[in-house]
Amino acid sequence: MNVTAEKWFEDNQAKIEKLAEDIFEHPEVSGEEEYACRTTADFMEQFGFDVKRFAVPPATVENGMIARWGRGRPVIGILGEYDALPGLGQEAVPYHAPKPGPGHGCGHCLMNAGCASGAAALKAAMEAENLGGTIVYLGCPAEEGLSGKVHMMEDGWFDGIDICIAWHDGGPFRVAEHVNQSMVSVEFIFRGRTAHAACSPEKGRSALDGAQLMNLGVEFLREHLEDAVRIHYVFGHGGERPNVVPDYASLKYYVRSYNKKSVDEVFARVCDAARGAAIMTGTKASYRIIGGGYEPILNFTLNQVLYDAAKKVPDICYDEKDYEFARKLYQSYHGKEAPDKLDMGNRKHIYGECGLLPTHFCTPLGYGWAESGSTDVNDVSQVIPTVQMFGGGVMGVGGHSWGVTASSGSAAGRKASIQAGKYIVQFCLDVFHDPSVVERSKEELREARKDMMPYQPVIADRREIEL
Repeated sequence: MNVTAEKWFEDNQAKIEKLAEDIFEHPEVSGEEEYACRTTADFMEQFGFDVKRFAVPPATVENGMIARWGRGRPVIGILGEYDALPGLGQEAVPYHAPKPGPGHGCGHCLMNAGCASGAAALKAAMEAENLGGTIVYLGCPAEEGLSGKVHMMEDGWFDGIDICIAWHDGGPFRVAEHVNQSMVSVEFIFRGRTAHAACSPEKGRSALDGAQLMNLGVEFLREHLEDAVRIHYVFGHGGERPNVVPDYASLKYYVRSYNKKSVDEVFARVCDAARGAAIMTGTKASYRIIGGGYEPILNFTLNQVLYDAAKKVPDICYDEKDYEFARKLYQSYHGKEAPDKLDMGNRKHIYGECGLLPTHFCTPLGYGWAESGSTDVNDVSQVIPTVQMFGGGVMGVGGHSWGVTASSGSAAGRKASIQAGKYIVQFCLDVFHDPSVVERSKEELREARKDMMPYQPVIADRREIEL
C-alpha cells in the first residue's frame, strides 16, 4: 500500500481511535448529531481541511458537515455517518450491560472515524506525491431514517462530486455487491371523538380502533405480497387512559421492496388499509412522509478498482484479546460457546469461511444479489457513481442489537475502522492516478439509468395528507 498513508495511520492511530471512542461514548439519534458533527469537524480541521457545518433538515442543530481539501478534478466524495439507534445504549463489554439512551448498534461511530481518517491520510499521500484532485469528506446525519444524504443532495452539498465511496462495518471485508431495498418511512394518524368508555361509548369514535384495524389489514395484506417486501411498524400513540375513548392515534411504518416502483405500489395498498379502517370506525385517517429512499445502482467499474486497491493493502491483524472479546460476546449473545467457523449458509460462496473476526478481503462475484435492509447511500448511487465497502466487527451477532453496540466500542472494531481507512486511501489514490476511471463509471451509471424510472427524492414532509 501507499507508504506515506501507511505511516500516517501509524502516527495518528491514537487520534483515530479517540474519535471513534468519543462518538461511541456520546451517541445521538438521527437528526440530533450535534456533538458528533462538531467533534468530527474538529478532527478534519486539525488535518488542514476547510470545514463547514450546517443543519440538515428537519434538524435545527448543526448536524451535517463537509470538509474539503485539494484543487481540480477528479473530485472524490468520502461518505461518513454518525447517528446512533434509540434504546441500544450498551457498555463496550462482551456481555449485556445496557446504558440508558441510544447506542451505536449499527457501528456508525466506527464508520465515521474510518472514513474521516481515510480522507485525512489521503491528503497526506497526495501532498507527498504532489497529486492534483479534490477530497470531499461528508459527515452525513440521519442515515437510519434514510433522510440525511437525500437532504444534503437537495441542498447542493454533493454538487461537483465525480464519484463517492463509503464503508460500513459488518462481516468480512468486501465490495458491496448486494442490492438492498428501496423504502418509505411514513406515519399514519387517526382522529376520532372522545367519550366516556363506560358510560357513553356509543358517542365516541376510537382513533385507536382505526389504527388497530389498519394494522390488522396490513397483516392480512402480507400474504399477498412478493417475498422481497418487508413491512415493519410501531405504535406511536394510542390514548392516555382506558376509560377515555381516544380521539388520536398514530403508528409508523417502514415499507420496503426491491425497487422504488414496487414500494410505491405496496404503499398504495397500505394506504387503502388505512382508508378502509377509517370508514369502519367512523374516524379520519391521514399520513405524512418521514423519509425514504431508492434501491442502489451498483457500479462494477468502481467495484473492480476498489477490489484491486484492497489487494495492495495487508490484511487486518487481530490479537488474542480481540478474539477473546469476540468469543465472550458471541457466548453471551447466544448463550452457547462460539464455533471455530460460522455457518455462512447461502452466503458461503460470497464470504468464504469465516470465524468471528474475519481477516480476508472477499473476491467479488461480479454481479448483484438481493439483500434486505436500506440505506440512503442508495440515493447517492442513483445520481453519482458510488462504491460501498463492508467489513469489520464481531460476526454472529444480530444487526441493530446490543451485541453490535458492544462490538462497535471494542478494540477490534476500532482496528477495523483503521483498516477501512487504508482501503479507502488506496482506492482514491488509484483513481487519482487513473482519472479515466471516473468517466467509465459515469458511463456505466448513464447506461444503468436508461431503463429506470426518473430519480425523484423522497423528502420528509410535515404536511398531513388525508385519505
